[in-house]
Amino acid sequence: MSMLTEQEYEEYIRLLRAWVEAEKALEGPDRADSEAAHHAREAHSAVQGFRERHGLGETAEAERVAAETVYSRRRRQAEA
Repeated sequence: MSMLTEQEYEEYIRLLRAWVEAEKALEGPDRADSEAAHHAREAHSAVQGFRERHGLGETAEAERVAAETVYSRRRRQAEA
């Protein structure tokens, strides 16, 4: 994984969360809603664009989880 700054990690995590939320919206009662489907496609494209810009490959998801874990630990330490 390329070396991302803390700000880039935060952006990536934000993009991933937005994508997950958009996908969850598709599972709800309005899952046929074309606006929700469009939003999910846009969120996915944003994640893919970030990965391409920062050289994140196929293992990006596993690395994302590891990065989010490290980020969470650092945040908890800073808050303590």
